[in-house]
This record gives sequence, C-alpha cells and structure tokens, in this order.
Amino acid sequence: MRARGESSLAVPPPVEPAGAGFIERWWQGETGGWGRVLDVATAPLELVYRLGAGGYHRAYTSGRLRPAQAEIPVISVGNLSVGGTGKTPVTRWLVEELRRRGAKPAVLHGGYAEDEPALHRSWYPDVPVIVDRDRVRGARAAADQGASVIVLDDGFQHRRLARDLDVVLIAAEGWTDRPRLLPRGPWREPLGALRRAHVIAVTWKTAGPETTRRIVQELGWLAPRAIRLTLQLRPSRWRRVDGPAVDDAPAGRALAVAAIARPELFVANARERGAEVDEIVVFRDHHVYRADDVERIRTLARGRPVVTTAKDAVKLRPLARDLDLWVLEQEVVVEDGFAALERRLDRLVS
Repeated sequence: MRARGESSLAVPPPVEPAGAGFIERWWQGETGGWGRVLDVATAPLELVYRLGAGGYHRAYTSGRLRPAQAEIPVISVGNLSVGGTGKTPVTRWLVEELRRRGAKPAVLHGGYAEDEPALHRSWYPDVPVIVDRDRVRGARAAADQGASVIVLDDGFQHRRLARDLDVVLIAAEGWTDRPRLLPRGPWREPLGALRRAHVIAVTWKTAGPETTRRIVQELGWLAPRAIRLTLQLRPSRWRRVDGPAVDDAPAGRALAVAAIARPELFVANARERGAEVDEIVVFRDHHVYRADDVERIRTLARGRPVVTTAKDAVKLRPLARDLDLWVLEQEVVVEDGFAALERRLDRLVS
C-alpha cells in the first residue's frame, strides 16, 4: 500500500509489515466486523485478567505481601495502559530535575526492550542505566554504583520494589472513562488503581490544553490527594543522526518510520514541525530492526529523507548509516502543577 500526494490535513495510510498494528487498530475500534468478533471472544479473557491483576495488587495493598525497601529513594514512572504515554521523555525530564538538585540518579529498566535503555545511556552517559527484570536486585546495583536516588522506568505495576514516589502518566489522546483491560483493550489496570498514585500526570501531544485540563478535572475524584500535572510532549528540534540540532525540517518530501505505540501522533508532530511526510512505514511497538527491514526502508525512501523517533533512531543508526536519517526531538513542557511536585522532589533528595 503506497500513499501519494496527501492533503495538509490527512495522515497518509501506513505501509505495514503483515499483521503489524492490527491489535492497536482493534483497540481503537478501527477493524470493523472482525473487531466486534474479537470484542466478544476476548471478554472472558479480560475478566480473567481483571481478577488476576486485582488479586495481585490487593495482596500488596492489604499487607499480605510486603515490598522490598531499597537503600535509596525510588521514584517510579509508570502508566495504566500499554505504551504511548511518554514514559521515556518524562523519565529523562525527572533525571534532569534530580541532577539539578545535586542528586545522583540511576535509571532502572525492566529490560523488555532495547531502545529505551540505549536512549537513556545516550542522553546522559555518566548516569547508571541498569537493566534487570528483578527490580529489587537492580535497585541494589544502583546503590552499589553510587546512586543517591532511583528512577524506575515503567514501574507502577511492579509492586515488589517499594517506591517513595509513584508518578502515573495518562495520555490525553488515549483517555477513556470506561477502559478495557488486556487483552480486550490496552489498559493494564482500571482507573481505581490511581488511588495508589502520588502524582498523576496527563500528557498530550496533539489533544490540546483544553482537553487535557478537562481530563485532569475528571481524574480529581479518583485520587484527590495526588498531585496533578499537565505535561505537553512537544516536538522541539530536528537533528540529523550524528549531527547538531537544527530548527528546520529536512527539505523535500520525506518517508516516516516508526515502531511506537501511537505512530500517528509522531507523524502529526513531524508535520507540525515542517516535515513533508508523504509515506509512512509502521512496525510493532519496540520492534527490533533487522537488515531486511532496513533494506525495505531504503527501497521505499528512494533517496528521500527518513524522519523517525529517537527510540527508532537508536536502533536504526547502526544498520542504516547510508540513510538520510532525521530525528524529531521532544521536550517536556510543564503546564500546570509543578510547584507541588518540586516540593516533593526537594524533600526526597534533601
């Protein structure tokens, strides 16, 4: 499937490997009759998942299971849904805030994907980035390496390691007040889980500030004691791989490549920052690129610039040094609620 001559308003249809993105389209209600069949077929599985996850979390909330305490403070950055909320840029932002306060943070990652740890290492080479599915063991390693605070990437559902601050992200673009749990939908927990959160941050890329503020107000009754933030994940500057950041997008029509949860949001942001995207290649979230993937991208690009995300670039760069590869960088802009979080961070690292 090839898209040509798109309008300024429509995102061109993606070129996809077989089966890529079907689950995401089903969750978004875009698969027609097959989707309705799957809705019915997976309803019992959703119930089983809901009961199992609920029992696990109740065991910790009731005290039947006790989390292990780390030697140093732990800040968890997590969410209630699968992908697309901005955990990686928000983790980076928190690391920078902690360093600004004189702390020595370490990033602890569960190791389910290679792109995020690689990105963290590229952003701050002097910060320990520890990859370990056993978060308790990883926390000990962070303390042994001289860290004074841990930022746990994607930790909200991992109750075995105690945390001093639970930051939960909700993407405005994926918001619903009637979430469907896995596998029938992208949500890992129901909204009631937000009662465990110390900070609820509603992030947005394309939804706009008014929609975001409305969602923040709706969430207030779920966790009235939690700090509530609104964060814009804003496209900032372009950077040719291995080159400096620049304001201008690559010249001419471009091929977009993305292996993230919500590729359409990346495309919208890329076009907002001046890229003339007329074709898209989409892979599954956290896809590990192979030589044949890169050859396919090279063939489709036909010498055009290739625009992609930072997560994708860190995986594509070693395989595709001949591509004219451009990265759209993101920045976290705090729109509301930061004063209360600042006080918590100050107390945590003092």
